[in-house]
Amino acid sequence: MIPDAFGWETPNNRLLCDVYAKRCSATVYLPEFMNGYHLPMSVMGDMKEMTAEGGWMVGRIPSFMRVVYNMVPYLFRNRYTITSPRIHAFISSVRESSSVPIFAAGFCWGGLHAVSLTHSTSVTSTGAPLVDAAFTAHPSNLTLPSDVEKAVKPLSISSGTKDFVLDMKGVESIKTVFARKNGEEGDERKFELRVVEGARHGFAVRGDPNDEEELRQAQVAEDQAVEWFNRWSEELRK
Repeated sequence: MIPDAFGWETPNNRLLCDVYAKRCSATVYLPEFMNGYHLPMSVMGDMKEMTAEGGWMVGRIPSFMRVVYNMVPYLFRNRYTITSPRIHAFISSVRESSSVPIFAAGFCWGGLHAVSLTHSTSVTSTGAPLVDAAFTAHPSNLTLPSDVEKAVKPLSISSGTKDFVLDMKGVESIKTVFARKNGEEGDERKFELRVVEGARHGFAVRGDPNDEEELRQAQVAEDQAVEWFNRWSEELRK
């Protein structure tokens, strides 16, 4: 798993890894790719306040300032050019020491990395593909449509209708690309996009456990990932 901005120590990320391990009968890794520079958990509440519907905007200024204060250094220290080599090195070591299928799951910050791992350029030193398939929920920092255009390995994306990062314009762009690529591949299942009604950014890993609707949305994303990995695991073992 390549986590969201809150990093590998977040309880929800670790619990989801356990779920994947059980439901996919797999070994799941959640490495530290950020060298300790993840967002503090306190920012999670500020983000939810900023994106909540209704209310006076002026009341959100303190939350906005705290998010900016933490986000700017975080983004600088975890920019793609710095963290991508770490991710590639880790997965390369797994690929070179094992013959089992390798899948990637990325969330928010990790979403761009998961998508990039499906590109033809994501290979080991011997030319072997780093991953066999990837899943991402509410990915951030995508350049559309080029990032999904470059996908050559199976890719599944889960997004919400109320995601302020991957908005519906971006969703429609992905839909168009995936429909064309599936047609060219002659396989309607290789590239998949599912949209979760009412879901906000972070719904797959940062849902409120006391909110039944947010729990349902997280479950939808979990089921999508598990179905995706199990299906491609079966395909690759044939």
